[in-house]
Amino acid sequence: MANDPMHVLIVGAGFGGLTTAIECRLRGMNATIVETYPTSLAYGDIIDFFPNGGRIIENWDNGRVGRDLMKICINQGDRFKYCKADGTVIWEEDWILEPHHYWRQYAGHRGQMHKVILDYAEEVGVKFEFGERVIKYLDQEKPGVVMESGRTLIGDVVVAADGPRSIAREQVLGLPDHKFNSGYAIFRAYFTLNEEHLENEHLKGFCDPTVVVTRLWIAKDLHMIVYTWNKGKDLGWDSEDIGESWSFPGKKEDVLACLAEADFDQKLVEIVKATPAENLVDYKLVWRDPLRTWLSPSARITLIGDAAHCHLPTSAQGGSQAMEDGVALAIALKRSKGDVPLALRVFERIRFSRSHVTHMASISIRDGYHNVDWDGEELRKNPEILNLPRPEWVIEYDVESESEKHFEHLAADVRSYRPGAIEELALPAGGDYKPESRKFGKTKMVAVR
Repeated sequence: MANDPMHVLIVGAGFGGLTTAIECRLRGMNATIVETYPTSLAYGDIIDFFPNGGRIIENWDNGRVGRDLMKICINQGDRFKYCKADGTVIWEEDWILEPHHYWRQYAGHRGQMHKVILDYAEEVGVKFEFGERVIKYLDQEKPGVVMESGRTLIGDVVVAADGPRSIAREQVLGLPDHKFNSGYAIFRAYFTLNEEHLENEHLKGFCDPTVVVTRLWIAKDLHMIVYTWNKGKDLGWDSEDIGESWSFPGKKEDVLACLAEADFDQKLVEIVKATPAENLVDYKLVWRDPLRTWLSPSARITLIGDAAHCHLPTSAQGGSQAMEDGVALAIALKRSKGDVPLALRVFERIRFSRSHVTHMASISIRDGYHNVDWDGEELRKNPEILNLPRPEWVIEYDVESESEKHFEHLAADVRSYRPGAIEELALPAGGDYKPESRKFGKTKMVAVR
């Protein structure tokens, strides 16, 4: 029926897919998510959302979802410390840069955080099809998907939010799968600290209930992040290194060999040794070049998140950019009043340039960390070159406000068939990642010699 709510069919229940579904439901649309995996608690590593993504969460249910997240997230961190491989602190900066970031910056166990948002999606009426794998996209007047079970689902719009290996890249965009190994892999793990760890002289500092650890160790072609939270009970770590696999159970001996080769701090060796073997996952970091478009020929199917712009972890923006996609898409669908191709073309122009710049920055940020000249004059004079890039134009961005503000003039461009490449038609990114663009906290930062 013409007056029936729009049905948004989403493939993938990651943070981008969930955000799209939630934001569509909050605007009166129906949303169904198809997800291969039956539970999110298997996601056992750590994830960050900076304020541009966190402000979206802050808006949900008058802040209640954010408060629920804070119960399980890092929220008492003071300083983020940057260390040489041996543990020497070279530079430290504020964990929370501004007071208003407190309820907009989240970090913690990916699976637990995902569960909070998934529960909220169910509360607002998102429907889920768990345990179903999509094998075919149908780009037609009423788009849909075919699942491995043989079932077909049809919607008014289809959103491919199923990550960097999305089959939509080939089926919807008609592209060969031009992925290539970034040259790096990432080992990720999370575990609960206990009394036994308190007895280990190298681990007891991580068990202190009064201290939240947020620290990065850096060496040539290797870095490792360690977070602790929940009063010294939870510990998560990521270690990025050269590697060849996609994703499978990690081997502690592989991680220990990497740490030994770089002569890493014994504390990190003990953390890896204490990690339950079943909690360690080894991911291949696959890089994909930017896409020329995210839309199907009919403009009734779109890719979002890592399916469209696969960020490396060093960007610290992959999750937040996927959430921004979800909000912008929901607004465009609502404002288009049923004209799905118009909505998707406007959505792409809102999001394209901004996500492109953050996507490309993930390579340069990683290379900057992995090629530090520890004995060089530049680091001695300017240790702040180590700081995590958090440009104001990135972290203070309000995707809801900007999407509402620009919808109508971008829609006019679409309706008038304004000529030009997507780079010319899309909104400007808003900034860059040059050193002068980096944002620093108000607390004086001290380089430790």
